Amino acid sequence: MISKTVTETILDVIAAAGVRHVFGIVGDAINPLVDAIRRDDRIDWIHMRHEEAGAFAASAQAKLTGRLAVCAGTVGPGAIHLLNGLYDAKKDHAPVLALTGQVPRAEIGSDYHQEVDLDALFADVCLFNETIHVPEQMPRLAVEAVQAALAGGGVAHLSIPSDIGPQPVTNAAEPNMIFQLSGDICPAAADLQKAAELLNNADKVGILCGIGCRDAAAELLEVAELLAAPVAYSLRGKAIVDHDHPYWVGATGLIGSPAGMHAVEDADVLLMVGTNFPYRNWLPHGKPVIQIDIRAEHLGKRVPLAIGLVGHARATLAALKPLLRTKRDRSFLKSIQERKKQFDCQKDREADLSRDADLIHPQAIAAVISEVASKDAVFCVDTGEVTVWAAHHLRLKHTQEMLASFNLASMAFAMPGAIGAQLVDRRRQVVALCGDGGFSMLMGDLITAVNYDLPITMVIFNNGKLGLVKMEMEVAGYPEYGTTLKNPNFADIARVCGAGGIRVESPKALRPAIEEAINTPRPFVVDVVCSGDELTIPPRIEFKQAWGYSLAKIREFLVPSDE
Repeated sequence: MISKTVTETILDVIAAAGVRHVFGIVGDAINPLVDAIRRDDRIDWIHMRHEEAGAFAASAQAKLTGRLAVCAGTVGPGAIHLLNGLYDAKKDHAPVLALTGQVPRAEIGSDYHQEVDLDALFADVCLFNETIHVPEQMPRLAVEAVQAALAGGGVAHLSIPSDIGPQPVTNAAEPNMIFQLSGDICPAAADLQKAAELLNNADKVGILCGIGCRDAAAELLEVAELLAAPVAYSLRGKAIVDHDHPYWVGATGLIGSPAGMHAVEDADVLLMVGTNFPYRNWLPHGKPVIQIDIRAEHLGKRVPLAIGLVGHARATLAALKPLLRTKRDRSFLKSIQERKKQFDCQKDREADLSRDADLIHPQAIAAVISEVASKDAVFCVDTGEVTVWAAHHLRLKHTQEMLASFNLASMAFAMPGAIGAQLVDRRRQVVALCGDGGFSMLMGDLITAVNYDLPITMVIFNNGKLGLVKMEMEVAGYPEYGTTLKNPNFADIARVCGAGGIRVESPKALRPAIEEAINTPRPFVVDVVCSGDELTIPPRIEFKQAWGYSLAKIREFLVPSDE
């Protein structure tokens, strides 16, 4: 019987978990791993141009599917480059396994060439973090890593010294089954009854939901109907229900809407379901709050609770529903629905291409993308002003998906995320909404999309600014400084790299360009030159923000910067 090597055994384990791609850059300590992938028909090596982009791609795959995704980097700099994308996965609870090379075992601790203490380096980002020291640890250690990532919803890391990867594993035939939770968890009946009594006795109930309701849309809407409750959502939960559903009223928070904000803040009782919404100042204090979450550590983390329920959203809402009485007074719901209608009309005016004959407003770019995209499109969104335009103008259907660096809020997620998403299903339409700063940060991996012939549409909001940073500075009272971008013609760069590319500078050319890109079966960049003077106005403005913005504008006028 021919024994398998350490790296071959790792591939057996991750293949059993459904992994089909490993994102990374070859070199030195991980060459044994890459060679094992070369000889394995189950898994493809996706050669990225930057390991950070590879980690983003893996994170996006994990967010989109809920399944394990894998990235890899060699010893030292390759491993270090993975970290930002891995933190994105950690913050968004995406199951990702990072495989890194390490110097030979005999050299560990000797300050060897490229040596980095990888156990220390990955300690904060990982919920499982181990180095393989002897072949006898396999396949058990790989199974533990995969199960940790899946069960904990986060990052696991295996460090593979360069001399251990090719070593034979004598017990490679041991079972490497991956065990996961196979049923829904539901709170105790007595706790559900207490929650129902509180909800039944309230005049106005609001609901705030998040990605934890991804598989519970039907149950969520049934409960909302019984309680006449408007449903607000976190940004990550935006695609759970169709935008036009009458109970689906908008997001809350800085990039939310007045309807979403008032649904949360004006309710007598707030029901939070499947969300760890992080902004305490956008949650009600001094009012009863009920929170449903599968993670007990999330309960009461943001706001004091009247009742905390540990359970999956779908099972808990289904069990709660028979205990609820139908509310006849629907005036609160109707008032929030009217606010949503007004907000949508305002956004329509902002996105109207006829607003200016020669100037493209970024709102129009997002609105056109939303109108022409397929009904099951995946949108990958950068961090910055483009996040605001996506939040306000992508009117998603529940069959669509929106991915972003939601909790880390890192720049440069959109294009690498689109690479990961497109590899899940080459037939599904994937559109990256890129900031000009974010796109140029990891622009080299446009070549990756070309190399693998991925039909991604990349729309660049080219306003020549780090726009959200500019707004943050001015709201704090600082004059704008250091935010100007001197951009190249991104369409020219795309064509040189082998992708399609078109530059849009007039409103009348916007829709035809995006339609052409979306209908072209290869990577395509649409470089849209748009206004850099838009205001990203939150649904609630505090006096200190208005005062700070006024001071900043006075300083900008009186003391011009070098820019």
